[in-house]
Amino acid sequence: MRVAVRPRWIIFSVLVAVVSVACVWLGFWQLSRLEERRASNAVLDARLARQPIPLEDLVAALGPAQGIEVDPADYEHTRVAATGRLTDRGRVLVRSQVVRGQAGVHGVYAMKLDDGTAVLVNVGWFPLDVEIGSIGEAFGESGQVDLTGLIRADQKRPALGRAEPAGLLDTVARIDIDRIQQQVELPLQPFWIQLVEPHDPGRLPIPVPLPETDEGSHLSYAVQWFSFGAVAVVGYVALMRRELRPSRRRKARAAD
Repeated sequence: MRVAVRPRWIIFSVLVAVVSVACVWLGFWQLSRLEERRASNAVLDARLARQPIPLEDLVAALGPAQGIEVDPADYEHTRVAATGRLTDRGRVLVRSQVVRGQAGVHGVYAMKLDDGTAVLVNVGWFPLDVEIGSIGEAFGESGQVDLTGLIRADQKRPALGRAEPAGLLDTVARIDIDRIQQQVELPLQPFWIQLVEPHDPGRLPIPVPLPETDEGSHLSYAVQWFSFGAVAVVGYVALMRRELRPSRRRKARAAD
């Protein structure tokens, strides 16, 4: 076994050990990600299966309770039913949205509520080659609508993301409520609504699809990492055996 104590084999052995351990760790990490995804999907399925709750009840729940501010993200994808008037004032279009391979935008409008506040509503997707008229063209001239939708959390700008320019915006990269508030007169709720209904299949806009509850590729990635670790160990053993074979032959000849 002198081969195993040669400097290059020592380095090679350490390298194989490090790679194998790393692959096993990454495999178990992907399995933990899979469990997290399954737990998240279970919560999502439960929220999507519930009957819509009145928006005013949710607004009350999100208010300070015993001095503790509730995070709107805790209600992500909760179904709500709301009544209000959609307005074109402060409307923004969320750019870079694709449906069936076609580029477009999402239309985001403020909906005035009875309590004097407003909530942003993403009414859905419009193709780029369509001129987007007033909200009345899709929801009636008054803009009054009874809708069902999903509560969505505020989309803050990433730390390294580009800030939106100052002034009145026609298009935005994300639904950043604080930024859009600058061009909406009424105070906005700290969440927005993804419209589900009403929807006329023959007319624009096309509602944003409901979130999917697939498990992603975590399991296949875990299998791949475990396989890479196994390949590293098997390859190491095969190379070691090949390296030792001439030595064994010399010993056999010497014994004869």
